[in-house]
Amino acid sequence: MCTRSFVSFPTKYRRRLKMKLALLSVILCLLFTASTISGQNPGLQVRLTSNGINFAKDIALGFLRDVINKLKLPDFSGKNFAISNVRVRSFTFGSSTVTAKSPNVFKVAVKGASAYATANWRAWTKVWFINFRASGTGKVSAKVDLEQTIGLGRSSDKPALSAGECKSPITSFDIDLEGSNFFEDWLYNLVLSFFEGTIRRELQSKICPEIAKALAEQSKKLSSEFQPDFPLVFGTNVNLGLVSNPAVTSNSITLALRGRCYPKSMPSLSFPFNPPTVPAITTTSQMARISISPYVMNTLLYSMWKSNVLKKSFSQQQLTVALGSTLTANTLAPFFPTLAPYGNQPLQAEVRASQAPRAQFTTTGIQISGKFDIIAGPSSAPQAATISTNVDFTAQPRLTNGVISGSISNVVVVITNAGVLPDQVLNQINQLIETFLSAQIVPAVNEVTGAGFELPSFYGYSFYGATITTKTNALEIGSNFRKTPPSTTSRPITPYRPRPRPCKRIRSPGQNNDRNFNDFRIQEVLQRIDGDDYLCEV
Repeated sequence: MCTRSFVSFPTKYRRRLKMKLALLSVILCLLFTASTISGQNPGLQVRLTSNGINFAKDIALGFLRDVINKLKLPDFSGKNFAISNVRVRSFTFGSSTVTAKSPNVFKVAVKGASAYATANWRAWTKVWFINFRASGTGKVSAKVDLEQTIGLGRSSDKPALSAGECKSPITSFDIDLEGSNFFEDWLYNLVLSFFEGTIRRELQSKICPEIAKALAEQSKKLSSEFQPDFPLVFGTNVNLGLVSNPAVTSNSITLALRGRCYPKSMPSLSFPFNPPTVPAITTTSQMARISISPYVMNTLLYSMWKSNVLKKSFSQQQLTVALGSTLTANTLAPFFPTLAPYGNQPLQAEVRASQAPRAQFTTTGIQISGKFDIIAGPSSAPQAATISTNVDFTAQPRLTNGVISGSISNVVVVITNAGVLPDQVLNQINQLIETFLSAQIVPAVNEVTGAGFELPSFYGYSFYGATITTKTNALEIGSNFRKTPPSTTSRPITPYRPRPRPCKRIRSPGQNNDRNFNDFRIQEVLQRIDGDDYLCEV
């Protein structure tokens, strides 16, 4: 449909670029980078459910809209006309779907998207010796069917997004030429036909290349900025990398991640165990599910052991406070003869892991088993005796208001080198050590884990409604995403402090204003108040 009208050019639209693709990239790549080991079981799996895919789809559509809204076509000119400042002013979507195309590719399809563009036009001709000129604005309303496939993959140890097949046919194209002095129908039809032909073809041909260019730039940015190693606690990092390409289905996207912890001082540390098979991820309505295998925690515990983190020393005073009475060499000498020569001398001790503890996830929590030596002796012989124990901890993870935390709820100790002792005596010693560990070791661990780790916010979005559960061989975190609510913490208000009034120069009665400074009856000094200089009376 083509109409003539005499309306002035509308005010230019003010557009702002949104961080939509950045968020999409974070959702898809937040937990995927690092080296790849063919055939290795993952330490973690991250799955976007159908609800998560729909959330990511909306972000992808926002990105596509921003790209198309920035389209700028070149200027055109002919013998009798010129068209300039061709701009896409707005782009809105109709119905949209996301479908899987292959194991690591998905397709975003949009039907009936609406594009609105404007351009300036000028035309001229000469009849006899008279020059005729006309100018105005062309307004274009178009319908576009858009299909874009996006590949999720890896490049070396970095994530990669790639633009695949793209189609952007324009299904309808309406033009409204606004201006004045349409002195010749043939000139009007010339401008109109140029819009219907060249402008339409140029607009259609620009959409897909611009999308591919933007995806390539974003993938390059991710590759250069996103780092595969994230700091944890006790001087360790965790390396989160894909061990296989992302798996895309019609209702999920699954990332298999390495999840290997290591000491910062020993990045090439090898482990005497491999990741177990991760059980199937629980199906829920949450947007994302993260399944963590014991491998992640066991590499963390092994790294802490190798870094000599799993040890703690206790002075004689600390032992007395922990046990409620003074522990002397005579107390343990019947069971550990090497302490006999030290009589009533009070003992000090050091607890250290003789082997790296191992963790298992169960339906009731996290079970951690370890071998710990308690090295005791007086200050004159601090390593006089070694008490070897097997210690079992029970830990409970929690996730409250977006903060992951945990605490040790139970400790069981069995002495392994006390010789042949009556059960009653052995139980008493075990109870003594359990009391010691519960009073000293457990609070130290809970102090670190109890504060927890807050789930991050990124690009204005955050997790919400997060849950945490344990099951056999897996710890699972589920969550949705939303825009981060505005902070409820008010900015501190600086108390009002009146600005001191400037001091005045006071002259002696009868003194003329042209007298020298030294003739003033009062002394004046320079005082700095709030960064300004004033002459003040003293």
